[in-house]
Amino acid sequence: MNDEKPDYGDTLKAQIIVDLVSEGKTLRYACEQAGQAYASVHRVIRENPKFMAAMEEARAAGYDALADECVQIADETAFDTIETDRGLKANKEWIQRSKLRVETRLKLLAKWHPKKYGEKLEIEQKTATVAIPTSDDPIEAQKAYERLMKGSA
Repeated sequence: MNDEKPDYGDTLKAQIIVDLVSEGKTLRYACEQAGQAYASVHRVIRENPKFMAAMEEARAAGYDALADECVQIADETAFDTIETDRGLKANKEWIQRSKLRVETRLKLLAKWHPKKYGEKLEIEQKTATVAIPTSDDPIEAQKAYERLMKGSA
């Protein structure tokens, strides 16, 4: 692996990293493919605003790519069964592995981009308009209040 400090000016290596991250690959994998040290690329991302902006866009696209990948994994059924001497049977190992792959990606998406991929927490607020009876007579006001509280106002 090449340990020289990458520069965003090195367009080919930077573009390889940005493209792979935008396809949903990890930054570590992208660094390996570009022949760059992970820590060095992190440093350049922090120091170079242009590269940082490109990586932020790539990560956003990569999140959508990971979500698409979840659907592909879930829809893949070619290996769900295996041939045995007694006929077809469920390939439980493959099914469990696929489930793990989808769940891992979904959990990471929920952490990395909670607004888009996290659990939606909705708070329902109910309000009611209530006409509070008023009266100059304290006894009549008390009776009206009691009727209101009983629901027979």
